[in-house]
Amino acid sequence: MRIDWSERAVTRFDKAVGYGRVAFGIKAAQRFYQRIKHCEALLALNPQMGKVEPLLVGRKYEYRSLVVHEHFKMIYRVDDARDIIYIIDFWDVRQEPQTLTDGVSDTKR
Repeated sequence: MRIDWSERAVTRFDKAVGYGRVAFGIKAAQRFYQRIKHCEALLALNPQMGKVEPLLVGRKYEYRSLVVHEHFKMIYRVDDARDIIYIIDFWDVRQEPQTLTDGVSDTKR
């Protein structure tokens, strides 16, 4: 399946990598980046590997989440008809849950 990242997810991912570079160094940020890209590749092969995200149950789409780091989840939905996985958010789990539920809308992306 093809992976399509929303602008929100890309922005949050870039911010996390940038923070990691400043706080932990370039090598740690590169390892973090590679880990996320590896999870993305695994997800493309097995779209159902993430759990149904409990904070987003009852929405128009079924949203799933994949823990990709102890502090981050990839929030996504699968469009089987188009053969696309939409990564909706790259969510820092240390935030209030309301930030996730408010930020995810039931639009195409």
